[in-house]
Amino acid sequence: MISFSHDPEAGTLYGYFTDLEAGQAVDELEYPASLLLNSAGRVIGVRLDLDDEITLNQLELALEHNEVRLDMQYGYLYARIADEAAARVVPLESPALIDLDEEDRLLGFDVAVPADLRTPERLERLAPHMLALEEAAPSGLERRSGGQHGDGDSTSVTRVGFVALVGKPNVGKSTLLNELLGQKVAIVSRRPQTTRVPLRGILNRPDAQVIFIDTPGIHEPHHRLGQFMVELARRAIPDADVVCMMVDISMPPTSLDIKIATMLRRVRVPRLLVLNKIDRPAKEGSHLEAYRALATWDMEIAISALRGTGLTTLVDEIITRLPYGELLYATDQVADQTEQHLVAELVREKVLHFTDQEVPHSVAVEVEEWQEKEQHTYIRLTINVEKESQKGIVIGAGGEMLKRIGSTARHDIEQALGRSVYLDLWVKARPNWRNDPSSLNWLGFRLKDWK
Repeated sequence: MISFSHDPEAGTLYGYFTDLEAGQAVDELEYPASLLLNSAGRVIGVRLDLDDEITLNQLELALEHNEVRLDMQYGYLYARIADEAAARVVPLESPALIDLDEEDRLLGFDVAVPADLRTPERLERLAPHMLALEEAAPSGLERRSGGQHGDGDSTSVTRVGFVALVGKPNVGKSTLLNELLGQKVAIVSRRPQTTRVPLRGILNRPDAQVIFIDTPGIHEPHHRLGQFMVELARRAIPDADVVCMMVDISMPPTSLDIKIATMLRRVRVPRLLVLNKIDRPAKEGSHLEAYRALATWDMEIAISALRGTGLTTLVDEIITRLPYGELLYATDQVADQTEQHLVAELVREKVLHFTDQEVPHSVAVEVEEWQEKEQHTYIRLTINVEKESQKGIVIGAGGEMLKRIGSTARHDIEQALGRSVYLDLWVKARPNWRNDPSSLNWLGFRLKDWK
């Protein structure tokens, strides 16, 4: 029999196709979902709108239940508690999160239920099939919760875990990461959406190893690259042990802040509200209460990433919420990116800095050649833009802009690598590459590479 559980705080309804063992859920998918209501307006089940990518083998566990039916014509998977016709189908704003095991079989799902449909009266038909959250915890939710938190028994005194830094563009996530680690591992720009792939920065202390995931800013995408960035940021959230939502406290919440906070309400790990830019005067008075009201927060910490204010408190609060475990990285490692990726990002940072409004985020840098020579490291890179006019701007009159980019980038690269570097920069126009799947793959933007 299919089972459910309800988390009133998160506003989510969980459905289970099997009694899961801890760690059995290893991946997840997103699909549109709807609630099924009977004639009295009571919730009797969920409809998942699948596509051709889902096979019958993947539905093996789901279809063992009499309450689960697959509509082959439309790809709808109905999971309902009774042989009762749905009088109404209510599409949900947020997609369902579907858990998969190592064999890619569907194990269960959770959906975000609107407030007016998650009252005891609305859910009374599901009551005989409901499990308490304590009973349901081993059944796949443990993957999202990051294991044991707090002061539980452990043979290790080291706390180890992943911390997702999420927020809209330009709230200071990369600045915070660089400040915490004491060196540049993420590029920083006044332009939003600078970070394109999740970067893991590693903070080592005698009592803890904290792996910060600097995610791309969550925004409304206007091209395939933007969709890629938002999807990567979203994927980083469920797998974290702690989630920090960074906001610009000098400005009131926007629709993007509300959207991100809504996503975080479904997360079953500690949520910290990080109020950045306290060094700036707030516009239109204090915005603290507005940010507090976005979700239920385990803690709120006021910081200035730029000036380093409040960072010790932030790290201490994070560490107390991490699980105990073995170290995942060497204690002298500060990032999980390769030298090649770091070099390419540092060059892209200088392009964004010097061209400012003239060249938007249509820049991608790829390493073409890397040779270790006796006196220096030779690195040839191509700066890809989308238009010939942008190519001219990056090169500049007589090549002056390209020389300026190369000179300042080389300084940062030599500091990062600790050795002399010869940069050989080229510029190429690759039309509309941000919307071209083959170009995105060529430049390394592949979702499967960034699990």
